[in-house]
Amino acid sequence: MFALLVATLASFQSAIPAQPYVLGQTAWIFSTIGHSEFCPAGNVRLDLTTGVYSLTPRAARSKCDDLSLERPATTGRLALDRLSSIQMAFVRVFNEGGEIPECREGEKPETIIINNGGTPIMVLMIGAGAMSAPEKLSCWSKALTDLHDQVDKAFASNHER
Repeated sequence: MFALLVATLASFQSAIPAQPYVLGQTAWIFSTIGHSEFCPAGNVRLDLTTGVYSLTPRAARSKCDDLSLERPATTGRLALDRLSSIQMAFVRVFNEGGEIPECREGEKPETIIINNGGTPIMVLMIGAGAMSAPEKLSCWSKALTDLHDQVDKAFASNHER
């Protein structure tokens, strides 16, 4: 279900707004978290205006090969200090862009990133549309990487087992 949602939202990739973006009433993040080469990543959907989230954690390494493994989603509200830092990083992505200039211009990035845990998925939604992270991790802007790091860190206790 989440894969269909992400694929649909990713098709709405939009350009950087002409004027500086300010956090509004509609601001959501969907992101994979806790990437590992051994276990499937977890994921979180976070409402940036309220801090309410739905989280499916990554399984503990000792259990991720178990075919009967269940990873039920939990809900909660993110602490204000964590939410505030994620909000600032989110606004920075919309103002600076989620993709490095070389990739936007159709060129190859200077750096190639190889990640055994798979490429993270990140979709940012505002009232005017959605922006998805580039498929190639090498094309992610510093602002987008910093945002993903903030989200991953905010939910780290749920996947560092």
